[in-house]
Amino acid sequence: MPEPLGLHICFDELSREIEILDVTLVEKDNYRIEETPIFNPAVAMGDIIRLKEESGIYYYQETVQKSGLKRYAWLLSEEAVHSAELRMLKQKITESQGKWEQIFGGLLVIHVPQSCAIDVDVEMSAITRRFGI
Repeated sequence: MPEPLGLHICFDELSREIEILDVTLVEKDNYRIEETPIFNPAVAMGDIIRLKEESGIYYYQETVQKSGLKRYAWLLSEEAVHSAELRMLKQKITESQGKWEQIFGGLLVIHVPQSCAIDVDVEMSAITRRFGI
């Protein structure tokens, strides 16, 4: 399987917002997103997107295939981010073939397969209640 590469990807026609994202080439011009884009909430980790390259910038054309993963997101306090409870949940997510990301320190994004036995909402509700979030 090819290694992920960091590409400069633009999601708007005016080229105002460009972010460097890890992607994996699937086939010509089609890439799997390996992390959550900040500037396009309609695209998520695991989606396959078509890009068009111009002068070293890759322009988003369309989403070819959605990942099928369930996505959850929370804004957490620093205390919750560093808690044992969250560390344990992240471990369970990873063991269940899911992935998690922490963006800008406190934004937690979790991606799990549809068949995942973990009730992410219940687990995160306990954590957010514990830390008054």
